[in-house]
Amino acid sequence: MDDRLTPLEVLIVDDHDVVRVGVRQLLGQLPRACRFREVASVREALDALQQARTDLLMLDLGLGDELALGSLPRLREAAPGARILVLTSMPEALYAERCLRSGADGFVAKSSLSSTLIEAVQTVLAGQIWVSPEQRDTLLRRAAGRGAVVADRPELSARELEVLRLVAAGRSTREIAEQLNRSVKTVETHKQSLKVKLGADSPAMLLRKAMAFVGEGH
Repeated sequence: MDDRLTPLEVLIVDDHDVVRVGVRQLLGQLPRACRFREVASVREALDALQQARTDLLMLDLGLGDELALGSLPRLREAAPGARILVLTSMPEALYAERCLRSGADGFVAKSSLSSTLIEAVQTVLAGQIWVSPEQRDTLLRRAAGRGAVVADRPELSARELEVLRLVAAGRSTREIAEQLNRSVKTVETHKQSLKVKLGADSPAMLLRKAMAFVGEGH
């Protein structure tokens, strides 16, 4: 059967209704009809993926206080045949490569033109990877061993990024532990690791480093 005659099953994962409405309207421009489902959390997304086939998963990274980056492998495992396109306001320079490594097929900024989002969707549906031209050049240079070495850009794990984002938001260790469903001791271990990697010798300096790291997308 011609795939163009079969509706595209789209799952939108975003905690803002206005964004979900906008995505539905934009994807209505595709030459293929779409059927939409919408959820606001990773847990709801995993449930939805078990209930019905999904061809395209549109995922925001920031779902309230939840960072979906660490859940990408589970989402990929739950829907191995789906194409996953991250649509987020978080900085591409910081998150795009990590998302691709974790199972995403593309990364597009919410600030992009509507035509860019349509192009990104069509690209990932065609089985290709989508990032911005600037990020693509960075990734290609890195793959070729020609990328500039950035001394102040440490490699952080998905969990460390979650902790760092919450530190930047001013959350206490206990609040972070409750949000991430981890022990206070585990969060303290992550924060100590972040201090070492970011060169912060005090909680105040870690906060400043976290705000700069997350805000500037190093």
